[in-house]
Amino acid sequence: MVSHALLPPFPSQAPIKRQPCLFALILHVAFVSSALLLSACTAPPQFLSTILGPVPTPKPVEHKPRREPYQPPKPAPMVEVKEEAPRTDWAAMLEQLPKDAGGGTDWVRAMDEKLIDPKPGLDPKAEDEPVFDMDLELVPKDAPDFKATYPHKIHTRMLACTNCHMEIFQMEKGADPITMEKIFAGEYCGRCHGKVAFDVATGCPRCHLGMPK
Repeated sequence: MVSHALLPPFPSQAPIKRQPCLFALILHVAFVSSALLLSACTAPPQFLSTILGPVPTPKPVEHKPRREPYQPPKPAPMVEVKEEAPRTDWAAMLEQLPKDAGGGTDWVRAMDEKLIDPKPGLDPKAEDEPVFDMDLELVPKDAPDFKATYPHKIHTRMLACTNCHMEIFQMEKGADPITMEKIFAGEYCGRCHGKVAFDVATGCPRCHLGMPK
């Protein structure tokens, strides 16, 4: 057994200082921060403006409507409808005019009875021309008995001279080689006769005055 007298003496120990607890420090910091935040939220605006600076004026918020505001429909524009003039039934009027031996319209008789009053032309500005009373005799060289007489008086009562001259007939006698074949083919006198005037096939005596009627 070792005697205490033989053991070396222990050195004297310095008193131990207690360190603050880390948990307590963190808790203290959190408490101080919460207190500052709470005071900032409840502090008057003058105090906040001193700490945080001037507070900007809030801008008004504009909310656009979800749909366009209702507008009553505009009244429909008034449309003026003009009454259409009744159409002339020309076919019915044509049937009322006198007829010739072939069943066609007798235009000369219609004029004599004052049923029609022909205009000088299609142009509204066309002026009336004086009636030209002259009979033109056309004598075929090979058949003088078939002499034809063209009465200007009847034609100039209905038509102006420019309707025939110079497109259809030349102004010089004998300048146009007129034949019955060409007339039946729609040339010369056949431009009107057989269409709007009496038919050539049934109206021979009206031109060939020497033929029996």
